Amino acid sequence: MPNGDEMQTLSGVMAELGRTGYRGQFVVNDDSVICETCGTRSQPENLAIHEVFRFEGMSDPEDESVLFALEGSCGHRGTLVAAYGPGTSADEAAVLRRLPKGAG
Repeated sequence: MPNGDEMQTLSGVMAELGRTGYRGQFVVNDDSVICETCGTRSQPENLAIHEVFRFEGMSDPEDESVLFALEGSCGHRGTLVAAYGPGTSADEAAVLRRLPKGAG
């Protein structure tokens, strides 16, 4: 991954993660996370978070996002992108709070 001194973009980090095996996508749905590769619905506590990246908009706090490199309970590796800060919906925030701590 790029070192901490380099300006990272969401698309650049996603591309790099894809090259290292995080090819799938995960999405928040209701109170769980769905693997778009196989359709498995996982409780957030059952995901393995390997890395976390936060991105800030140049001038607008609404542009903040967070990218999780994770492994689902199904064994697939992929990314989950979510709004971060004021742009996060209440339902999405509830799921994100339940993700395992310790990565990133």
